[in-house]
Amino acid sequence: MSESIVEWKPRPRNRVFIRLSGGRFFTVPLSDTLPLESGAVLSDEAIEQLSRVDQYFRGREKALRLLSIRARTRYEIKSALGGLNIMDSIRSGILDELKEKGLIDDRRFAHEYVRSRIEVSGLGPHRLKFELEKRGVHPAVVGEVLESEISSEEQEQVARGLVAKKLAGQKPTENDVRRIAALLQRKGIDYEIVNRLTVELLECTRQGNTID
Repeated sequence: MSESIVEWKPRPRNRVFIRLSGGRFFTVPLSDTLPLESGAVLSDEAIEQLSRVDQYFRGREKALRLLSIRARTRYEIKSALGGLNIMDSIRSGILDELKEKGLIDDRRFAHEYVRSRIEVSGLGPHRLKFELEKRGVHPAVVGEVLESEISSEEQEQVARGLVAKKLAGQKPTENDVRRIAALLQRKGIDYEIVNRLTVELLECTRQGNTID
């Protein structure tokens, strides 16, 4: 069913706001509305085209706003666009375009995320695996990235740093040992390293020493 344009107003960034007699409204680039003006009658096909253009630009702008704040995975952007009433085909097209332009790259995101979370929060591979998969990074990519980004030696160094920070130079008590073991587990440190450090800490409690 055809409808007429009852409102046509310029908007910033070379856009135009269009309201139709049936109540629907769109904001689209001016170039897509050059033949149109207030009072023009639109066919169903023309209205559908306006709707698609409106969906594309709304989705793309939201995605770019989110990416301007921080890097995100394809899954995160896809989820964010889910509430905009955008057709699946248009949403997929936006995601593919962003990937082609290098604006979303799950592998690069995973490398940067892992390095940052190790350095800032002292996380181990088990916690990092959980966090990356929660953000939609494919498990195979997660495994590859973790293997390349964190060695057993670095993981132990990170764990010992957490222990040293927690004890602040004090001799550990048995309560300290329990709390530290729980902390290392929450951080996602390998069980083997947690167990080894726990044994060392318990030995320190018996001998009254600080851990190296």
